[in-house]
Amino acid sequence: MTEINFLSQRRITLTKVGEKDAIYEKYSMWVFGVVFAVFAIVVGVNIFSTNKLKATNESEKAYSSSILNEESTEMTFLVFTQKLKTVKDLYQNRSNKQQSIEYFSNLFGSQVFLSGMNYGGEENQLSLRLTSENIFALEKILDTLDSDSVKKEFSAINKSGLRRDDNGSYNIDIAVELLKQGETADANAK
Repeated sequence: MTEINFLSQRRITLTKVGEKDAIYEKYSMWVFGVVFAVFAIVVGVNIFSTNKLKATNESEKAYSSSILNEESTEMTFLVFTQKLKTVKDLYQNRSNKQQSIEYFSNLFGSQVFLSGMNYGGEENQLSLRLTSENIFALEKILDTLDSDSVKKEFSAINKSGLRRDDNGSYNIDIAVELLKQGETADANAK
């Protein structure tokens, strides 16, 4: 009789299945290892980013409170700089006025003197009343006011109100527009 071994066939099949299972187990371990490594990296990056974000938020809060604490100092500084600018402008206008009065006092000589003055302030305009002893000194005033050297010093000169007093002296009113600091009469005429 021949012997039939039913189990040998079954063993071959089980061996083949076992080999396939070993291959699947090997690949699944690799996939699991890669997935676990990616998961660990993502969790690590998340923890690092969260800590960085917390540190950034804390430093932002610290800087914000520092800025808010210095707000009154900044406001005081801004007010102080505005005051300094205003004082500088006032001093500059006063200086321009004084230089103009001195300029006209020295310009005409002893036969002409300043008998009146008014300063316009905002318009930066100075009004002067010049008094001359005679008609020849008046002619000198008019010629001098029309000269190029005077026109270079001031942006505009307007003459008005020519009068003769009972004592024979002549009065003329002039309105002078003062130049601002750094400004020239040539640039203003354009």
